[in-house]
Amino acid sequence: MKTFLHKKFELNLKNKLKIKTASALLLAVSGGQDSLCLLQLCLDFYKHNNLKIGIIYIDHQWRYDTINGTKHLINLIKKNQIQTYVYQIKPKIYSEIESRELRYQILIQTAIKYNYNIIATAHSCTDQVETYLQYLIRGTSLDGINSLVWSRNINSNIRLIRPLLNFKRSEVIWFCRHFQLPIWSDFSNFYYCSQRNRIRHELIPYLQHYFQGRIEDHVGQFLDSTYTDCEYLRQNTIKAYQKSRHPYLLALSQPILFSQHLALQTRVLQLFFLHNFHKSIPPKLLKKIISIDRTNTNETYSIFFNRITVNYYNKWIFFK
Repeated sequence: MKTFLHKKFELNLKNKLKIKTASALLLAVSGGQDSLCLLQLCLDFYKHNNLKIGIIYIDHQWRYDTINGTKHLINLIKKNQIQTYVYQIKPKIYSEIESRELRYQILIQTAIKYNYNIIATAHSCTDQVETYLQYLIRGTSLDGINSLVWSRNINSNIRLIRPLLNFKRSEVIWFCRHFQLPIWSDFSNFYYCSQRNRIRHELIPYLQHYFQGRIEDHVGQFLDSTYTDCEYLRQNTIKAYQKSRHPYLLALSQPILFSQHLALQTRVLQLFFLHNFHKSIPPKLLKKIISIDRTNTNETYSIFFNRITVNYYNKWIFFK
């Protein structure tokens, strides 16, 4: 039986994500309510469309009941006879960022190995609000608050999608109850030592009660508009970077770089460091480069910052 969420899901796939029916879809499943909701929706969609589906489960072995959780998920998937990939990571204390990077590395490697062209995760708009508030508290940029987007290309063949990004958690809970989906509850989601859990269980309910009951809708609208701005800046950053970089050396053209708007200057330097050094440019070094005297482009001088040397010579900025 189809529900209003089935229709919403199908519209997301066809209109927002432009998913072709012949796609090979790898679902990231954890056993929680969001991922089981996504799994059920994909299975129902699969019945009427030519869609190859695979399931991947990554166990960090953080909890004492992790084995029972894995068995529970495997028994659930067996009923549907879907190709499943289970990974167990050696128990180790990872930061939140390290854990996320490791998960996505495994997702991408599995998709490449078994010929899946789409990876789907079960992030909802409530997750988007939590991420937005978390990044806002830490301090971030427009790119940071737009980290959870509908879709992004991993490479020329693989795309990551989030088809539940306009689903509220209340809708997901209703869906799971309606279809009596066997959710495996992760008790670590209730540990208040985690900043994200405090945002979920304390800050968001407080904001909803005292300030804005529709915070999920309003934050979602704000992020949609800022994402459009970010995409425009990204495209122009790539163009400016290609124009200003040296064809052979680690250098940027000083006149071309400084002829750009300040927003593009900053982004070009960030892109240069990521592309050539595989790391972010230190904020203090970025500020020093941006604030140099631009009246005399023929002047020769250097900036030394930790182990990085920046030389200005013959209208070029050299890095080593």
